[in-house]
Amino acid sequence: MRDESRTVMKIPVILIKTASLLVAAAVVFSSFPERRKIEIKPGESVSQIARALQEEEIVCSSLFFMFFLRISDRSTNIKAGTYKFYPRQSYFSIINQLVKGSDIYERVSIPEGFTAEQIAQRLKRKKIIDSKEEFVAFVEEKDLRGMLFPDTYRFSKGQNVKTVAGIMKRRFDEVFTEEFKDRAREIGFSVREVVTLASLIEREAGVSEEKPIISDVFHRRLERGIFLESCASVIFALGEHRNRLTYQDLRVDSPYNTYRNLGLPPTPICNPGEESLRAALYPAETDYMYFFSRGDGTHVFSRTYEEHLEEQRKHTFPGP
Repeated sequence: MRDESRTVMKIPVILIKTASLLVAAAVVFSSFPERRKIEIKPGESVSQIARALQEEEIVCSSLFFMFFLRISDRSTNIKAGTYKFYPRQSYFSIINQLVKGSDIYERVSIPEGFTAEQIAQRLKRKKIIDSKEEFVAFVEEKDLRGMLFPDTYRFSKGQNVKTVAGIMKRRFDEVFTEEFKDRAREIGFSVREVVTLASLIEREAGVSEEKPIISDVFHRRLERGIFLESCASVIFALGEHRNRLTYQDLRVDSPYNTYRNLGLPPTPICNPGEESLRAALYPAETDYMYFFSRGDGTHVFSRTYEEHLEEQRKHTFPGP
């Protein structure tokens, strides 16, 4: 009986010790300091970075930090971005983090049909890039119009435009599979031509189910040497959105005006999504040659020009 009583008496002691340890751990974790955020902008000097770290009490001395940074010979490897550090974090761990790059990411969604300029504006607003003009210039230089794939991305702030555009182009390469490339060759299109046609479809179509039909109209017109007459291309040529085009607008002098220039525009007019790329490659089988917008995102399709005119007369939206 004595042995059993000893055993029984030991249990509360063990429980008490365990509970004490858990309470102690809870106290430690609850008092653990929160990380503090700093933003390092492109082109900031070592002294500016060191002062920012000291102001947030991440380092005790900006001078000591600059000393450690210089003896590590890594001052030129610091990457711009947004970082979080613990107060009094070791200098070498801070330096390693600054050289490795930001671990804080900004979520940004790029809708289907955005132009390079619209993408640049959104990235700038999110502080992911520093210059809209630099981003668009890089896209132009590398001929990436239409290939900045619309998707949701996670970028760190203060990225260089080459990195951001490269990530979006790699996503396009993932989507434009070997199947797509084989199909492009089968119909006699280059990848660039497929993307350009898909960009017209993206901007013309208001509903998904009409994309292959619009694609078929454009394919038929290309095959027969007829003007594509895409209102979306005219809007791109004008450089500003119009709810309704005038006949004067249709005469705008631009290589992107498909009412005056045969064939596809010289480059994509936006960045199409996978659905529009697929529609460009796999058009529906119809005998339509004309279409016009009802004004609600859907279109009226016609086989002949006479039928097209008659349908326009029936609707309250008689635009070109």
